[in-house]
Amino acid sequence: MQFSAEQIRIIKSKPNGHRLIKGAEGTGKTTVATNKIPELLKHYCIDETDRVLMVTYNEQALNYVSYIYNNIEQDKYIQSSFFDEDNSHKLEIKTIDSLILCYFNDYKKSHNLKLKIASNIEYESILIDAIKIVGKQYNKLKFLNNEYFNFIQEEINWIKSCNYTNCEEYQIARRSGKTNNIKNDKVIKLRKHSKQKEAIYEVFKEYNNRLRESNIVDSQDVILLALHEANKKNCKKYTHILIDDSQALTKIQLQFLKAIYSSKMYSSITFIMDEEANKYPKGYLTRKKAFMNLGFNMKGKSNSLKKIYNKCDLLNTNTCSTVKKENKIHDYKKGQDDLKKSYSLDTTKYIDLKRNISYEFIKDSSSNNEIYIEEDGQEKKIEDLSYIPVYNEIAAGNPILINDLLADTYLLPKSWIRGSSNIFMLKIKGDSMINKNINDGDYVLINKQNFASIGDIVAVDIEGEATLKTYKIKDNKISLMPENNKYEPIILDENEFDIIGIAVGLIKN
Repeated sequence: MQFSAEQIRIIKSKPNGHRLIKGAEGTGKTTVATNKIPELLKHYCIDETDRVLMVTYNEQALNYVSYIYNNIEQDKYIQSSFFDEDNSHKLEIKTIDSLILCYFNDYKKSHNLKLKIASNIEYESILIDAIKIVGKQYNKLKFLNNEYFNFIQEEINWIKSCNYTNCEEYQIARRSGKTNNIKNDKVIKLRKHSKQKEAIYEVFKEYNNRLRESNIVDSQDVILLALHEANKKNCKKYTHILIDDSQALTKIQLQFLKAIYSSKMYSSITFIMDEEANKYPKGYLTRKKAFMNLGFNMKGKSNSLKKIYNKCDLLNTNTCSTVKKENKIHDYKKGQDDLKKSYSLDTTKYIDLKRNISYEFIKDSSSNNEIYIEEDGQEKKIEDLSYIPVYNEIAAGNPILINDLLADTYLLPKSWIRGSSNIFMLKIKGDSMINKNINDGDYVLINKQNFASIGDIVAVDIEGEATLKTYKIKDNKISLMPENNKYEPIILDENEFDIIGIAVGLIKN
């Protein structure tokens, strides 16, 4: 895609807090925002804790964004060595629902709660009971019955999505577009400060009480509890957030994203918005003064794109969809003969690939069970160690055959591999990953899992042969990329290989 002068200005602009990118469908808003990600990673992720988050409205949009990001010119990401500033690990591309679910689960853990998300049957049964109970109290109101179930359900979902906490807030609220999703059902017009609104709020309260009694939550409660977790000072925050299809998000979803935004001198939160916002009746940003109500003054902070492209122009390809990756786990074990030889070496380096940290340690050549590190000029013995199984070689070159022979075990401090489970170790054979500082004879630690993110270094099984490559998506195919220009990428369909795991650490003798 050839960018216009306006699009280039957006991509190259210095981050400066909140910003709006708007335009009709097909004007390249998402493409421009995605092309800005490398600039943010390279120049504006200064601190160790800085992160970039791209949020999409659904899975289809997530795949589209991932496809664009993967096809941005590779020279923006190629690093001369492993220890250069490669901040790709600081990027997360997530749907709004999956992101919220992560914080909801953190909330449950921090409060030691065993909450269950209500099924449709449970949800409807509890709401029907609540309508029946409140209907007896307001027996002169004719709509408090099952004939108006969908209308009342929509209204309660809207109350929760706006995070109204008392009846007065709801009474004075202006509700627009509420009947768009209620076709062939009965609806009523709700006036401000009306008895009807008061009754609906009572249904809302009764419904919530019954959910709590059953120890279950609905989808809107999940967002509310995630927001509570996000408001904690020590929760995970993001320095740069780009919100695709922001016009589709509810008020509470937007409040949640604001809560996980870490405001700094160089941080940014970017709203990507379709000008045809009336297609999203539940979207909060369709309202006047919505940005101001969220705490964002968009005066002088907005870019409007006018030229319309077709999607294939935006992608610069004839194919406009991307691969959705779903792989079953393949139980993988390797064996090798000469690892013990490396144990006798005095000094060894361990590199944490997830955190870009390296450690030097000494293994006692007379005892494989002892590891020492140097601290304040003294050798300190590490007591808390993990036993890691060691299997056969893996190719950093052309794939080599898999076998099941366990060769040995290797000891590393537990603190160095925290956050990883089901770890095993393989010896590198070949030079296809040298641009990532992974050389022939090194040992790589693999966290066994059946999924990967773009940019992960993955161990894969291709019809009984194993290889180590960087995971990419290109032209609707999975591309296993070498980090050495001597080698060609391995291009596969998703059903032609299994992911064994991702590389999380490296041992260099």
